[in-house]
Amino acid sequence: MGITLQHVEESLCAAHVTAIAGMAGAALGLNHLHDYGVDGQFEPIVERKVSAKKTRKVISGFPLPFQAKATINWTLKDNKIIYDLESKSYNDIVLRTEAEATLLLVLLCLPKNKVDWHDVSSTGTMLRNCCYWQVIRGQPVINEKSTKRVFIPDVQLLTPSSLNDLLEAEKLRREAQVR
Repeated sequence: MGITLQHVEESLCAAHVTAIAGMAGAALGLNHLHDYGVDGQFEPIVERKVSAKKTRKVISGFPLPFQAKATINWTLKDNKIIYDLESKSYNDIVLRTEAEATLLLVLLCLPKNKVDWHDVSSTGTMLRNCCYWQVIRGQPVINEKSTKRVFIPDVQLLTPSSLNDLLEAEKLRREAQVR
């Protein structure tokens, strides 16, 4: 007896996110103990001057929290990933105020066939398919037992480079609030 299919999907999503954060040079915190609508956060690493000749790498004060989803129930149409997000999850994202940290949606679009999700050989490990990201703004959905269709441009692939861009954008957004 193994873990549930949903937990396999979540594990694969965590593996994707971990690899991307590592290659981006960002720290990653994953929440496993309790689920309160945030699955983790990316945290940029910065160098702080500790003396005239020494610096130290530390986590910056500009985290980017995310909600991660993994699914086979997605489609690609007109260069957009189409996914039906649970309304309660959608509301967790859109009900944040401008003063709060942006809550990023990270969506792992798995192949339909479970056999194609992961492959290991002596030359490497292959995780399929990939993660997309979306910043969602909008009005909350009243019926939290429904779904809300989201459309993610297929160019919003979560990569080390796009993650660093997102982290910088969040930093600039937060800094602008105190000017």
